[in-house]
Amino acid sequence: MRIVVTGASGGIGNALVELAKSRGDFVVGISRRPSKADLHYACDVLDLECLKKAAENIGAVDGLALLHGHGDPAIWNKGVEELDARDLLAAFEVDVVGSFNVVKAFMGNLGSGSSIVFAASTPALVGDRYGIPYAAAKGALVALARSLAKALSPVRVNAVALGPIATRWTSWISEEELAGFRERTLLRRLGDPREAAEAIYWLLSPASSYVTGQVLVVDGGESL
Repeated sequence: MRIVVTGASGGIGNALVELAKSRGDFVVGISRRPSKADLHYACDVLDLECLKKAAENIGAVDGLALLHGHGDPAIWNKGVEELDARDLLAAFEVDVVGSFNVVKAFMGNLGSGSSIVFAASTPALVGDRYGIPYAAAKGALVALARSLAKALSPVRVNAVALGPIATRWTSWISEEELAGFRERTLLRRLGDPREAAEAIYWLLSPASSYVTGQVLVVDGGESL
């Protein structure tokens, strides 16, 4: 496959890049920091013109994995009384508008049976007291994925709702709080980025060729 990965330098993005390359796929990375992709573009997802130029250069692709996100520990730890509209809009802009920009830029590169995968989260489905702006933005991503599944068919569009995967957010909270996240999963542990990447890869691949408009929950049983 030829796949494009946004957020390619992040924990899950890097894991997907390495996984896909290990299986013989050609991977294009998009992120502001360098990645291990076969080809990399240092585009911000809010820069539509940069994304369009990358799409023109890349040509046909089999899948888009939209794994970027707004990462700000200050917003993550703010309570309701501290949050304001700017916090919500900042997360929404990067996660939702940025994802829509990538789809817009690469629409012409996708053919019948191509796949788009959005990275959402279980708080988008069940809520959380942490990272309320992120949960709200990820909930909007779920709605966007389902709407685009209808609008872009026969291109397939799905989302993964990720639970507590061990990426950089784990450094934003205390050890006691982190232990609480582990305990809330049925498997009593955090997920590994590779485990998240495997689920995303399945949705990108022909193995999921009859799956579209769905949200695949990958959370160790946390949301049950």
